[in-house]
This record gives sequence, structure tokens and C-alpha cells, in this order.
Amino acid sequence: MKSRSSRPLAVGGLALLLTGVPALGALTMTLTPADYYGGTQGGEFLLGYAGFDFVPVATPGTPDGHFETFCIERNEHIHFGVTFYAALNTAAVHGGVGGGDPDPLDPLTAYLYAQFASGVLTDYTYDVSDGGAARSACADALQHVIWFIEEEEEQTWTPGDGSLADRYYQDAVLHAGQTIGAVRVLNLYRDAEGTQCAQDQIVLTPEPGGLLLLTVGPLVLSVLRRRN
Repeated sequence: MKSRSSRPLAVGGLALLLTGVPALGALTMTLTPADYYGGTQGGEFLLGYAGFDFVPVATPGTPDGHFETFCIERNEHIHFGVTFYAALNTAAVHGGVGGGDPDPLDPLTAYLYAQFASGVLTDYTYDVSDGGAARSACADALQHVIWFIEEEEEQTWTPGDGSLADRYYQDAVLHAGQTIGAVRVLNLYRDAEGTQCAQDQIVLTPEPGGLLLLTVGPLVLSVLRRRN
């Protein structure tokens, strides 16, 4: 994704050479179907995982063994009860509406997701005492901002209109750094050879060092979705 902030892409201060599909390995995640927040056919997705070499950072109140995420490819999909293979990367590959291949994650997206996953994104309602309506509205707004930053769709709000999307985007423009920090892309595939792509997701790792190149492994994936 072309950086809308015009910042060079680096990870932990180190420039990163991106390659294609990493070698197969033992990164394994199992996911089961449920409900979701939002109505964009994107995030929030709740993903359950097993066999990771790290524990993803999850929003407060997320069940153990799970994390919340958003998609970064508007034109690809994930399905319930299907076995996938996953690679940890710094870019989306072989898909998406905009950008190249590989398509590096934008630091603006990384900032917003890190704030979200840490439970501190300004103006994001994590509470679901209203049945999840407010959280769904926040999820929709954040997903649209991510898709816009990643060049997956046109801007869906008017700059300066004070909407949730406008506030999230301005927050990222003002506060995002020049790197993607500890945020990574999970490249998903339906086959071990990496020829059938699924919708890439993002994850916040505990630390950036040592996680630049993890291998691909079998991934049983369906999406835990919550009702609006």
C-alpha cells in the first residue's frame, strides 16, 4: 500500500526486503465460527488461534486464545471451517484492489491497529453494554479508514466532518511513526503451495524483533463473528 504519510517503510528501524511466499513451517491457528462486530464484511473479526510461536496482543475482554483483527484486502475473503495456511509478513501479497505485490503495510494502519488492539484507540467504544451497536459503528468506521489508507477503496467520509472515520484518520496522521512497529500481516492461503490466496489479516505481536520471518503452517480458519 502506498504510504499516504510519505514515510519510508521500515521495521524496528531496519529496512526490510520483502519476498514471496515463505517456506512452510509450523505456524498453526485454528478458528471457529461465531458472530462479529460491524457490517462491512470486514472487521472486527475475532480469531481463535493455536500453535503460534507468540501470543498476539488482544483487546481487553477478548477470550483467551483469541484476538480481534481487521482485513486489509477489500476483494478477498475468508470462509468458515476451511483449512488455510498462514505466513507472518510485513505486506499483503497476491491480492487487494490497490498497491503492488508485495503490498507493504502502511504505518498509519499499523498505528491504528496497535492502538485498537491495545484497547486505547481514541473514540473507539469497546463496551458492549448496549448490545454492541456502538462498537459495531466504531468497527465499521475503522475498517473503512484502513481500506482507504491501504488504497482498497475511496474515502467514505468528508475530511473534517468530525465523524468517527475522520477522527481515526486524523489521529493516525498526527501520531503514527515511520515504521509499522510490532504489527504484522498474516498472509492466508487455501493451499500449502500458496497459490490460492485468502483475505489477509493484521496482528499485533508482543515485540518486533525475531518475528520478521516466521514460516507458513496449516491453519484451520473460520471467523468468529459477533452480531451487530
